[in-house]
Amino acid sequence: MKVVGVPVQVWGVVALVLAVVWAFVWPQRDVDGLAYLILRWGHALVWLLLAVTAFLAPAASTAAKRTGMAAGVVYFAFLATITITG
Repeated sequence: MKVVGVPVQVWGVVALVLAVVWAFVWPQRDVDGLAYLILRWGHALVWLLLAVTAFLAPAASTAAKRTGMAAGVVYFAFLATITITG
C-alpha cells in the first residue's frame, strides 16, 4: 500500500521519528492534572498512534481504523487543551 507514491511503512517510520521528537519538545504551560498530561504527552501519542496505524494499514484491519480514529480523538483533545490553556 502506498500514499503519495511512498509505502505506508516509510510513513510509519517517519511518524515514529516524530513521536520521539515530540516526546522531548512540548508546549510548556503552567497547568496541572489532566491538562498537563495532555499537553506533555498528547502530541507524541498522536504520532505514535499514526505510526501504528501505518504499520497496520496494509492488512486493512479494524485495528488500523481504530488506532487512526484514536489518533484523531487524542489530537482533538490536544488542540482543545492548548487552545484553552493558551
